[in-house]
Amino acid sequence: MTTTRPVKKILLITGLSGAGKTTALKTLEDLGWEAVDNFPIRLAGPLLALPSPEGRNEDDIPLALGFDTRTRGFKTDRLIEQIKQLQKRDDLEIMMLFLDCAGSEIERRYAETRRRHPLAQDRPAIAGIAQERAIMGPLRR
Repeated sequence: MTTTRPVKKILLITGLSGAGKTTALKTLEDLGWEAVDNFPIRLAGPLLALPSPEGRNEDDIPLALGFDTRTRGFKTDRLIEQIKQLQKRDDLEIMMLFLDCAGSEIERRYAETRRRHPLAQDRPAIAGIAQERAIMGPLRR
């Protein structure tokens, strides 16, 4: 008799900066998910290869990994390829959530918090938002 490995649920959360990724991750964590923000997806393979601590079956705990253009080593084409490689594994159920928001709403959120948009250090927030939309386009599709 062969034993099948349980399928590990993994939700990849990405989208525009200021669209609600961190809030979504915190909500999932409240619902019992293990959540990691700004996770370099290239480390997903090594993370998933780690054994569970003695007496714990962590395959039962779904995992949410948040990343965006601020994440170290972020390159859209390489990221898409890494996600495709993870999707080929039969022990993983990979889902993706792309969060978006109207540019004017993101601009308002950055103004309220008095933070700079990560891609608009010396420019208006709306310029960084437009640049990020262009970068994230392939992931959104």
